[in-house]
Amino acid sequence: MHRHTALVVGVMGFSLMLGCAGEPGTGTAEALEESADAFSTTPGEPNHEEITGTALSFLKPEVIKALTIGNVSTDAEFHFSNAAHFDDCNFSGGAAFVAKKQAEAVKALDPRVALLNGDALAMLAFSRSLHAVQDFYAHSNWVELGGDVLVDQSLTPFPALRPYSAVRSTGFIVVQGPKPREKAVTRDDDAPYPDYAIVTVRERRTTAYGLVSGTVDYESGDFCPPPVAMTHDELSKDKTSLTDRVEQHLAAKSLAVRQTRHEWCRLNQLVHDAWGDAGTARLAAWVADPSSAPDCTTE
Repeated sequence: MHRHTALVVGVMGFSLMLGCAGEPGTGTAEALEESADAFSTTPGEPNHEEITGTALSFLKPEVIKALTIGNVSTDAEFHFSNAAHFDDCNFSGGAAFVAKKQAEAVKALDPRVALLNGDALAMLAFSRSLHAVQDFYAHSNWVELGGDVLVDQSLTPFPALRPYSAVRSTGFIVVQGPKPREKAVTRDDDAPYPDYAIVTVRERRTTAYGLVSGTVDYESGDFCPPPVAMTHDELSKDKTSLTDRVEQHLAAKSLAVRQTRHEWCRLNQLVHDAWGDAGTARLAAWVADPSSAPDCTTE
């Protein structure tokens, strides 16, 4: 959600935390304890940490910690990338970022790759994808438009979000880049929040809601059409201290938890598609409590 300076953790850091098959390695406790205070998206309000821990509470503590650190360090490693945070109406870039990072995780879980290195790479890549999908709900107007379902619940690779296409789960139109000539894209920027965040896309006699995200001036590229553009500060739901949008913050956070939990199911399916039962068994080694893991046939 909100970005603050964070220590960038690479594979070497993960290797200190994990041993074979996801078991603690030498110095794990000390490494985790030292890193516990180094990662916070918002001082006193660690949203990415809470979302990840809540959604994936069935995993081993050291795995949750590794995923959390990789997630939060995305703010530093990809500080200038709007795709990594679904900013600047770069929905196609954000979707591609999620799909790419999850593909990297699947590749790292190849049974032929050594457990320690493969698991470390997989956790780091998967955690990057989780950061992006969590930001999607806090940085876009999904909640303000009434979106109360997940952007995607498939078990195939994360779908492309193409400019001016409809999101399958809601029918919201992805507003990205110059609008097609036949469409009108509007919002009432004089209205109070949350009404000013409602974007409308019209084409002939058809009207639909338009999906946008806030602009960030230090990131490269701005794909929000000027008539409907809003800054990150105008639209973000990163923290409860934004007193005029606590309800929306909590809704975005709840959706982020659900999407994160679903991404575990997606990862399991992608790994099984790629590596069969051997891949599934490798992910199962990350789990502490199988009884509380999601039933991925119904998620």
